[in-house]
Amino acid sequence: MNKKLSEQLLYINIRVKELFYMKYIFISVAITLVSEGIIRAQSILSSDETETMEFENIVAVDSLSKYQLFKNAMSWIAGLRQNDEKFELKLKDSIDGKVYGLCSFFVYAQAGILKKISGAISYNLSIEVKDNKYRYHFNNFLFHYYRQDRYYNMIESGKTKPATELNATGWQKLWTQHQATIVQKMKNNCKLLHAKMKESPKSSAKIVAKKIEW
Repeated sequence: MNKKLSEQLLYINIRVKELFYMKYIFISVAITLVSEGIIRAQSILSSDETETMEFENIVAVDSLSKYQLFKNAMSWIAGLRQNDEKFELKLKDSIDGKVYGLCSFFVYAQAGILKKISGAISYNLSIEVKDNKYRYHFNNFLFHYYRQDRYYNMIESGKTKPATELNATGWQKLWTQHQATIVQKMKNNCKLLHAKMKESPKSSAKIVAKKIEW
C-alpha cells in the first residue's frame, strides 16, 4: 500500500511540474508576442516623417502659375474619393491660393470576404500655392472607434485615439496594421499629388484656314 501511495505521489509531483513548466512557456510566449507587437509599432514611427505622423513639404514646379496650381490642387482633392477617402471642405480661397479640409477613410479588421470595419482615420489636409511652387501638410491623425448598433450597423462610438500612440492593449497587432496603413496611404497620396501638380493646361491647337490657289 505504501509503495502504491508513493507511486501516486510521485506521479502527482511529476504532473504538477509539467503543468508549471507549460504555464511558464505560455507566459513566456505571451510576453514575447506582446513585446514584438510593441517593437513593430515603434519601428513604424521611427523615421522623422512618422514620429509625429505628419507629412509636409514645399515643392517647386517650373512655369506654372498660382492659378493653375490651385486648379490642379482642387482636381487632386476631387479625386480622393477614388482612393476611398472622404473630404470635407473647410476653406477654399483661390485669391490667396489656400485650400483646407478634413479627410477620413475606413480601416479594417481582417481581409477579403471577412473584412469588417474596425474604425476610421481622420486627418487635416491643407495645400497652399504660389507661382511656381506649392506646400502641403497632412497632420492630426485620429483613430475613431466604431461599434455595432442594435441593427448590426457599424457606427462611430464617439471615442478617439491619436494615431501616434504606440500601445494598444489587447489589439496591438491590429493597431500596428492601422498605423502602417496610414503611412502607406499618405505616401501614396503625396506621390499622386506631385504628379497632379505638375500638369500644365493643354494647349488647344488652332487651325487657321488658308486660301489655296488652284
